[in-house]
This record gives sequence, C-alpha cells and structure tokens, in this order.
Amino acid sequence: MSKISNKLLTILALAFIYCSCTSKHEVEVKIAEVEKKYQDSLSVLRNELKDARQQITLLSFPADQRMQKAKDLIESGELEKATMEIEQLKRLFPNSPEASSSSMLLSKIEQLKEAKRKEDERIKALGFKAIQEQQTVKVDYNTVTYSSISIGNTFVFDAYDDRWFYRDADRGNKFVTMQMSVTSTSHNPQLPELALYTISGDKMVLEGTFDTEFARWRDYGAYLGNYHDSSNDFSKVSTVKFKLGLQVEIEKLSKPYAIVLKKKNVLSYHYDRFKNPPISYNGSADYPSTITIEDFKTKFALIKRYNLK
Repeated sequence: MSKISNKLLTILALAFIYCSCTSKHEVEVKIAEVEKKYQDSLSVLRNELKDARQQITLLSFPADQRMQKAKDLIESGELEKATMEIEQLKRLFPNSPEASSSSMLLSKIEQLKEAKRKEDERIKALGFKAIQEQQTVKVDYNTVTYSSISIGNTFVFDAYDDRWFYRDADRGNKFVTMQMSVTSTSHNPQLPELALYTISGDKMVLEGTFDTEFARWRDYGAYLGNYHDSSNDFSKVSTVKFKLGLQVEIEKLSKPYAIVLKKKNVLSYHYDRFKNPPISYNGSADYPSTITIEDFKTKFALIKRYNLK
C-alpha cells in the first residue's frame, strides 16, 4: 500500500473518531489507540523484514561450503562449533547430499570428543607428568627451538672470536642456561620469553623469567656496533641464535620444577648506540604467579621438567 493510501486511511479514521466522540479527551484517547495499533503493525513488519533478510543471508551460504567449514572446524579442534554448523546445514538444506552424509561427520566428532575426554582424564590422573615436553614450539610467525639446557655457576653469552661475556651466580644460587634458536618469517619479529616454575601439587609457582642475550657476534667490532652483523639481523637471515639465563636458588632446583613457555611474542627489538652491544630485545610476557594443568591446553608449552617422580 502506498504512503498516500496510508495517510488517507489515517485521516478518515481520525475524522470518524472525531465525529463519533463528544469530548476532546475521548478524541485524544482514540487517536492514541490508533497510533499504537499503527506502531505495533509497523514493528511486526520490521521484524518480519529482519527475519527475511537473515534467512536470505543463511541460504546464500550453500550446503557444500557449510560442509567444508565444518570439516575445517574439526581440523582445528573446534568440535562444538563444527556440530552447530552441521546441524544448521541439516535444518536449512535437509534434502542436500551434504545433509545426507553429515551423520558420518557427526560420528567422527563424537569419536574425537571421546578421545579428548579420555586424554583429559589421563592428564588429570597423572598431573604435570602427563604434559608432553616440547623443545621446538611454533609461536605465531616464529619457530623457536631450545637446546643445551644446563645448570652451572656462570651464564655465558655475547661471544666473539675466542672471547665471551659472562655473569657469575651469587652464593647459594645457580644459573639455568640454554641456547635458543629463532626462525622467523618476519623481518622484525618480537620474540617469546621463557620462565621457570617450581611444581607444588596441582599448580606451578613462578620463580623468574630468563634473560635473553645474543649468542655470538662476528667479532669485537660487530659487538661494539662499529659495523653491522647480518647474522643477528632478521631482515638479513631467517634464523638468529640467542643464549638464555636465569639465576635460581639451589634449594628450589632440588625440588620439582619446569621450564615453561608462554606462547606469545613479547620481546621487542631495541637499539641504543651507547650500549654494548647496541641492540637488544626487551619486554615482558607477564607470566602469572601460578598456573595449572588446564593452562597448558592453550596458553603455555612445557619445555622441560625436572625432579618430578
């Protein structure tokens, strides 16, 4: 119906009301009733239009694409979302070949859920012993490998020629040290930071985070920054080597403990011409004071554990 017709009907209705009423108040009440009915009808039409648009949007995503999306969700471990996608496919396209074959996919999802449930039970029963150690971890655009983990009195880094720099541990302490190799697709990546946690029952307690230093320089002049060392520049090479060190009380190293990686790149490149070496990586991953087994499902990786019987 056109806008003119709507206006005409409204005018006629108001005229009828005016003629049949004896007071101004009654006229106003009748007008309010007509306006409410008009607004209610308009609201219903708007909701119907919204529903129709939503239905068009849903139907514009065909069954074959929905099936592929469900498979991708299963591959990424998002089983609940995959189930919802299949159920919507069956509702919108009940007669499609994809809907007919969806039962096999739903059966696979149930099998994966059951396997996950059993794995969760195994981890819960064994505690931190059930978490798999990983010396190589992918963190976004970086692939990080840790090696040569050791405990000693010194932390050695920034080597050049037959020389190096080192830090001595305080009395009653030892250095936990290791090598870190970072292979990155970025020309200016941030790097992850490593931490050490002692293990106490069903939780881990933070003891500290590792210092990140360069492993080696071409020579003393490169260390001083007198000229560029391409081997420590991600814009020139894909892999750069570092040394990590953390000073820990000997008493704590006699207890169960673990080296833990938060799967986030947080250390940023920094240049200061008046420092030796002039380039460094600084920042913080803000490790929580305690973590649980559940945290290792998504946020953390276990690099190495010790003394856990």
